[in-house]
Amino acid sequence: MIFSRFSPLRSGAAPDDGAMPPNEAGRIAPYRRWLQLAAAVGGGIIFSLALPPVNAGILVVAALAILTLTAWDRRAPEAALCGWCWGMGWALPSFWWLREIHPVVPFLIAPVLAVWPAVWTAVLPLIRREFLIPPAVRLKGEAAEQAWHVPDWKLLIAAAGLAGWWIVLEYSRSTMLPWNNLSTAMWRNGRMLPLAAYAGQYGIGFLLALTSVALAFSIRFRNERKRLRAVPIWAAVALTWLLTELAAAGRNTALTQMPDRLVRIGVVQGDISQRRNADGTQAREALDTYLALSAQLAALPEKPELILWPETAVPYPLKADHPVSEAYRRGIAELLPPGAPYSMLIGTIDFAPQPGGASKYGVTNSALLLSPGPVEIGRFDKIHRVPFGEYIPFRRFLPEWLVRAIDMNRDLIPGADYSPLSVMPGVRAGVAICFESVFPYIAREEARRGANLLIVLSNDAWYPTSAEPEQHLANAVLRAVETGLPVIRCGNNGGTLVIRPDGRIDSVLPTPGTERPEIRRGRAAGILNVPVSTTPALTFYTRHGDWLVVLAGTGAAALFAAAAGNWLRRKRLLAEMQDGNQPPGERTEDHA
Repeated sequence: MIFSRFSPLRSGAAPDDGAMPPNEAGRIAPYRRWLQLAAAVGGGIIFSLALPPVNAGILVVAALAILTLTAWDRRAPEAALCGWCWGMGWALPSFWWLREIHPVVPFLIAPVLAVWPAVWTAVLPLIRREFLIPPAVRLKGEAAEQAWHVPDWKLLIAAAGLAGWWIVLEYSRSTMLPWNNLSTAMWRNGRMLPLAAYAGQYGIGFLLALTSVALAFSIRFRNERKRLRAVPIWAAVALTWLLTELAAAGRNTALTQMPDRLVRIGVVQGDISQRRNADGTQAREALDTYLALSAQLAALPEKPELILWPETAVPYPLKADHPVSEAYRRGIAELLPPGAPYSMLIGTIDFAPQPGGASKYGVTNSALLLSPGPVEIGRFDKIHRVPFGEYIPFRRFLPEWLVRAIDMNRDLIPGADYSPLSVMPGVRAGVAICFESVFPYIAREEARRGANLLIVLSNDAWYPTSAEPEQHLANAVLRAVETGLPVIRCGNNGGTLVIRPDGRIDSVLPTPGTERPEIRRGRAAGILNVPVSTTPALTFYTRHGDWLVVLAGTGAAALFAAAAGNWLRRKRLLAEMQDGNQPPGERTEDHA
């Protein structure tokens, strides 16, 4: 049996005096532990292969099944260690792109992210010992436990509860870094993506986790004929997959009739290197690049209705008192003379009053909507800032030496307004700035407030050679499906494209290269046609949010409560035995 305990081993023939040779199992056990930990790391690496850039999505089922098997027969600390090793195998390669900020960053963040799978595996021994095996059987000893035939209905409940526990943990990580979840592996899977319109990304994750645990149980719990068992589990999984297929069919049928308007949006991709600390010369080069590309769009015979610039396209604020900022304003005025047939939405650094009614102003990462004139007619300030990149969490409580080591010399003011921007008649755009597209709650709230188009302004120049831009794009695909809205994404160095409400990438800004169009990088400008519905229907997920997380948490809590109840029951039976009452083997509850 895979990852089962070794039987005691004895070597050599029995000596003439009849004495038994020493038991050498203890010498093998350390090697077995190292083998299990290596298998756990391998399972995590397999999960990283399911994610971009490899995109072998189906491997995610095998990865989580390996994690379950390696930790299943362990004690809680050993099981947690297996989970942590699996987490390192997942986090280090899949977040390796963080090396482009600093070579040490992946090695700092991977051990932290590995804590979540460790917490998941830490409960597996509790479920195995206290839920699947009745208390009276456990009191008979290990031989009775191994002979116990676990009912399939218990395996089904345990699988569902553990899948729910995984989703609860993923959700708990979402406030920090909801990146490279189980659902991300399915970002190109048109059959599973429609599930997100009903249950969000966590619905996809739950189905994958349930399938993985079912696979692990099928291997771990085999009958005497060595055939895969746990038939009810697979029946439940098959039914869930069937419902997913039906949901996909219904969703896709509805979407074919949804768009009633085609919007022409000009997008500018300047392909400027990371210039957060740019000097005047570097800032002016970025400005000249974006102005020249935008002038090409403005000169087209058939004009765009809106021109987009990515996040902080120019590293100096539009409204600052600096020669580059003055040139910035002159250039925008030339692009937006009175009577121009288009408006502009530009990502730029801006200013806003400090929270609490203070008279001082702070810095914001903003998207400004400018009409011909130019006149500012709307703005969106980034709500979910990047920890340690745009602010330092708990700055006041950290030692000064640590702040100096990690400080990027800015604490941006967060926005608080989710209201869509009226970018043109009949088109209400919900905006997300770069990192924000990873968080479902922002797009969902904008959709609830009437957005019928999502705009993502991104700048992945921090990561010029890695897989980060593709992983970032995968999250935007999930936001489109969750809200049922088209997404137009404008990036500084790639990923400038349109995503349809069913998750398909509809059109991509043409750039040279041999890679897939959606991940090519380069300097370009063009017009993308976006199909928009003026009165889109709210998806089930938009209306009800992360209801599945609540349901998953309730199921996991019920599973843990049942296991805790059995633990108390076993303690009571043990006390009765010590008081001289009937041994558990004579009680009817042995067969419960």
